[in-house]
Amino acid sequence: MTYSHIYIIGTGKVTKECQKIASDFFKQEVIFAKNIENLDDFCKNLKNCLIISANNSYIFKKECVQNNTIINYHNALLPFHKGCNARIWSIWENDKKTGITWHMVEESIDTGAILTQKEIKLDDNFTALSLLDTQHKLAIASFKEALKNLENKIFKIQTLGGGYHKKLALPNEGYLDLAWDKEKISRFLRAMDCGALSGVPKARLKILGEEKEILFYEINELDLILNLSDNTILKITKE
Repeated sequence: MTYSHIYIIGTGKVTKECQKIASDFFKQEVIFAKNIENLDDFCKNLKNCLIISANNSYIFKKECVQNNTIINYHNALLPFHKGCNARIWSIWENDKKTGITWHMVEESIDTGAILTQKEIKLDDNFTALSLLDTQHKLAIASFKEALKNLENKIFKIQTLGGGYHKKLALPNEGYLDLAWDKEKISRFLRAMDCGALSGVPKARLKILGEEKEILFYEINELDLILNLSDNTILKITKE
């Protein structure tokens, strides 16, 4: 399998590690396409290239998809949780398992044939941040297998369904409801616990006619403790 060029697009450790793995696998330079101001202009001129999308939110346009081979890392078990922030929705929707998928890129989002998938069993200790870290490690560990399946044309066609999440969509629009039971509150807070650099806004709470950010939280056997943005500490006992 020969490509005119191999590019990798994305950010962070997943991109850097996958660049090394792909370069070794193909015995060919893998070009890190970073600091490109207009990816649309860059991608529309590519032909007969392999493009690796690893930890990347750019949506490839029709011309690029048709003229190149593109594979993508998605942090869910497709066809479930297509689109954005899959880790958040896996926790919020109380999935028993999630995982990662390496798949082919088609003109529609996250619908392409599956190269490989790896599962993660979810429990009540996962936050969106810790889940994403686990998924990134699994994506790196399974990438060589995905490349072998690409080379050998081993694909699995996706089933229909699974749902799609838009970039700005959040559970309950990002607001905690204190009327929920303790288990649901825990799922919400853990799902919204994405870390400071995620770009996801902090969970919010409407109380006494005002809106507060939830800066920190603690859930133990007896209490729910919330540290709010005005230095208020709210302690609630839940059955």
